[in-house]
Order: sequence, then C-alpha cells, then structure tokens
Amino acid sequence: MIYTLDDVANRLSPEQLAQVEEASWVSEFGHKSDALTLTVGWANHVDKLDKDRRLPWEDHSVWTEHDLEAALRIRDRLAQALSRLPAPVAERLSAVVSEADESFRGFTADDTGARMARIADVELAGRGWWWFRVPVDGPIAIDLSHYDAAGNYVGGSDTPAS
Repeated sequence: MIYTLDDVANRLSPEQLAQVEEASWVSEFGHKSDALTLTVGWANHVDKLDKDRRLPWEDHSVWTEHDLEAALRIRDRLAQALSRLPAPVAERLSAVVSEADESFRGFTADDTGARMARIADVELAGRGWWWFRVPVDGPIAIDLSHYDAAGNYVGGSDTPAS
C-alpha cells in the first residue's frame, strides 16, 4: 500500500506531530530525517520492491540491488528516528511500520547479509534484521545472483543470471 505523508500524519495529534519535528535531525549533507517521513519512505519502498518482483529483469523501471540498499538504509534511519520519540508517539507510527515490515518479510528470505553488506559497503555487526533478508524472486533476486556467498560480484550486468 502506498502512503502519503498526510495518511500517516493524520494518525497523530498536533502535539505528537510537534514531538516528531522536535526529534528530527539534519545529516551532514543537509538532509532532514524524521520518523513520519521515514515511516512513509520505508512503507513505500517496500511496496515498490514487492511490485517490481512481478516485472521482468529487463524492464528499465525495476529497482536494483542498489535500490534495496537504499531501502535498508531508510529502515536504519527509521529505527533511529523511532527511538528518539516518546513511546506513545512511536506506537502511533508502529502500525504502518509493522505492516511494511511484515510485507518485507513476506517476500524475502533469510540471508547471511554478506551480499548486501558488500553492496552497501557496511559492516553487519549491529545491523537490523532487515539487512539479513533478500527478495526470493524478481529482478533484485536475479541481480543478487550475480554475487557469490561472500558478496563478491561474479556475474554480468547485461543479462539475467541463469
């Protein structure tokens, strides 16, 4: 399900929206992060990743393993944003987060995380459960088949792996 900021903001009182704003932060690159925006971002990324599974690998509109990386990084920032909120506010957002998490779990399988760690150039220690799941089918699963178990790139980028 695609969410808008208004869809999720309407779940919060004006006071709770102010608390979300107070807990926001700006990255070194000037990007503002807050729990509301990240909740919508995670949910909508999960929706797109799921829908793309039904499209052919050759379709230029499908997302790649690098878009999966972006989604995982959004989920990291979302976890951080939720931890900065008072519990009652975080709980109001948790329905959308839980729905997206369950959807993500539904089309992914357990993984060592090595491939995504290599793609994202991150250490796995301390990473959330989402770093240890990958799509079971679709274009990103094909993309990931171009990497070995240690995360080394071994396949061509111009054709799906066989």
